[in-house]
Amino acid sequence: MPFFKKKNTESFINGSLDFKQLVDATHFLENHPDAVYTLNLEGQIVSYNQKLSLLLGYGGKQLQHQHFSDFITPAEAKRIAPIKQRALSGETVHFTAEVAHHDGYRLTMNVTNIPIYQNHVIIGVYGIARDITQHVQLRLQHTRLSAKEQLTASLPGLAFFEYETKQDHLTLSAHFASLLNISQHRLASLDYDEFLLEIHPDDRPHFKKQLTLLQTGEPTVSCRLRMNQTRDYTRGVTCQGLRSEEGNQELFSFLFQVAAKATDDSETEPVPDQTIQQEDIRKLSLYDEVTGLPNRTLFLEEVEHLIRTDHPFTILSLDFNQLHQINEQIGYDIGDHWLRQTSHCLTEKLPDFYCSRLAGDHYAALSTQPFDEVSLKETCLDLLTLNETRFQIEGYELAAELAIGLSPFQHDETTATELLHTANRALSRAKLKVQPSYEFYTSQLDLEIYRRHQLEQSLRHAIEQDELFLEYQPKVDIWSGQILACEALIRWDHPEWGRIPPQDFIPLSEEGHCYLPIGEWVLDTVCRTIQSLMQQHVPVVPISINLSSNQLLHRDFVQTIRSCLHRYQVPTRYLQLELQESVLLHESEFVKETLQQLHQLGVQLILDGYGSGVSSLSSLQSYPISSLKLDRSFVARLEKDDRSVPLIKSIVYLAKEFQLSVVAEGIETLNQLDQFRDFECHAVQGYLFSRPVGIEALRLLLKQGVLQPVESMKKSPKKPLPSLHGLISITRLNGKDVNVGASPILITRSTNRSVHFYASIRLPVDHQIELSLQLTDIVHPKILIEPLAVTELDNGLFHYSADYKIRAQSGQIMKALETSQQLKLDEFFMLS
Repeated sequence: MPFFKKKNTESFINGSLDFKQLVDATHFLENHPDAVYTLNLEGQIVSYNQKLSLLLGYGGKQLQHQHFSDFITPAEAKRIAPIKQRALSGETVHFTAEVAHHDGYRLTMNVTNIPIYQNHVIIGVYGIARDITQHVQLRLQHTRLSAKEQLTASLPGLAFFEYETKQDHLTLSAHFASLLNISQHRLASLDYDEFLLEIHPDDRPHFKKQLTLLQTGEPTVSCRLRMNQTRDYTRGVTCQGLRSEEGNQELFSFLFQVAAKATDDSETEPVPDQTIQQEDIRKLSLYDEVTGLPNRTLFLEEVEHLIRTDHPFTILSLDFNQLHQINEQIGYDIGDHWLRQTSHCLTEKLPDFYCSRLAGDHYAALSTQPFDEVSLKETCLDLLTLNETRFQIEGYELAAELAIGLSPFQHDETTATELLHTANRALSRAKLKVQPSYEFYTSQLDLEIYRRHQLEQSLRHAIEQDELFLEYQPKVDIWSGQILACEALIRWDHPEWGRIPPQDFIPLSEEGHCYLPIGEWVLDTVCRTIQSLMQQHVPVVPISINLSSNQLLHRDFVQTIRSCLHRYQVPTRYLQLELQESVLLHESEFVKETLQQLHQLGVQLILDGYGSGVSSLSSLQSYPISSLKLDRSFVARLEKDDRSVPLIKSIVYLAKEFQLSVVAEGIETLNQLDQFRDFECHAVQGYLFSRPVGIEALRLLLKQGVLQPVESMKKSPKKPLPSLHGLISITRLNGKDVNVGASPILITRSTNRSVHFYASIRLPVDHQIELSLQLTDIVHPKILIEPLAVTELDNGLFHYSADYKIRAQSGQIMKALETSQQLKLDEFFMLS
């Protein structure tokens, strides 16, 4: 099986599989009752039995070479990654995973992964997957329904059913047997259509209409019906319907109450006091069975009430992030204990808050006090001490990973659902921190998320829409300025958002699995460019391409390089590949083998960003690296930290000992150039010699051959500036109205025609864009502006110039600037 690659391990572990055993057991695997598959080291499916195809809804060979992450969400992939790594390290692992079926719905599977060995070297994993979706659903349903059944059993004349429209599943309480005069056995077999037959024909359309109202967003409905087919529909009932959510599941619950007076002369059971029963019904429908806390529906009702009365409040979204792992590794009973303990801790620490359980161990809390950031921060810090607590449950010691997102009510037209959503967005940001923490929702967060979403949707089509292009930045000899090589840098000209910085879309390509087609496009474009330069007799220098770790791990990568060079008749000495230091930290035999093949092919390998990781120069001896690029952070620290000097000197000295050339990137000033000359560095790259340029400008530079250092005029100002604080938001883009939040800006200059400001976010210009400007501490009508130009500074900030749509509004800004304070640019954005 050549698709498998080898990974070293120290010893053969009991319970693992030898490759020969696996080959000999082919017939057994194909007839295994569970889904069986094998993955290579990169996570691609190599072989599988028919049961896996049937389980996931794929036919023929559609699963062949698919990556396992194609069937799970990014969040699930992140959770499973360390478990997979344990298997690749020689351990047999068991876990539960949420997997997508071909038709879109999700399955819950119990998975076992066993390492596969060949000659005592791991070459992949053997997997067994069992579908437990129905088991999990039944257990959750049992937990929920048992509590409701217990309550309705104590209420004469009351019965309920729950309907899940997606699964077309109907659950009826035992009291329906007496209500409809049928046996419990017959009741258990009733489906939704058969249940409708128990309602009077004239009342069925009305009942269906109530269900439709719930499905379209109505929170509650009620009606009177005639039921009981065997008794000619003479049993009168009052029906109350409620829409609720359990996790990602949408439920429609109906409670049927026998009317106080029957429509015939038959006797009916006495009905308890209406007020008491209504309260029991409300508790049945709107409170969580495990914790006793209000559920999501009731929490949103409370928030809507506060919005209607314009009462101040703040929503806290709190996630303990452990229930899924507890349920799958220890059991659901321990999970229920975990929920009771965590909910108890919340209500103890938040006695004046309205607390609710949303789903899993994800809670919400509502403060009805006026917004007080200091007080809320203190509350969050107190809550985060729960991460240091060890919860003792049935002999297990469990720890929380609590994170908190906060969203204050802004007295606008926001709905309860939207406010909870913004708190959840802030929660997501809090989870991204090194240690789980808290995060306040801000409008800038909203603008960033909106922009990211737009870019994610567009990136997959960027190649076919011809939106990507390359720029080239020379690397020059540190003394003579002669061009030694160039780096190809990918750029994206988005049709709405304008030019997108690489740091904004390269991570998206990795997350969205489009790094392979984009990487192949870059390779093809560079080889075609080199061919064109040779045909035009332009002096040619090597051009380097930046690689992602995922590209390097792809099994066909070397062949892709070889084929592209051959297709364009490019000598291998003209292609360089830049790889990140992090790629080498895994010490993968597959990576070493790939790099050796590239070296043998004649392709030069450069280690980019050296010094940002923890690898030593001596550890690089096992890799065919020809050059190091010092991480630009060394250059940035030179003027601030004298300790960087001996460190850089030692790196350059040792690199020479290992016969490696050193390139310093990010050189912006003559002072930096002089320092790196003192360090005896070989080459430099940066704005001091050339910014990244297009292909036509590159031709001219190559013909010129030698570049002179010229300091850039686009440096970030170091002196304090007039500091007029404001907020900027997009109101129209490409002729369409846009409703997003705002981002902080620093206004530094204004004339009666235009305004100049700094921002930390790149906004599109020249794309029919209209911005709304609001001063932070001054109440004034909305000021509309149209941006004309944007310049990216060396510190990652952006300088904008924009025209006023109504010039008379410029007076407001100019007057405010006259009395503004002085503030350094970097300090402002650090604070905001």
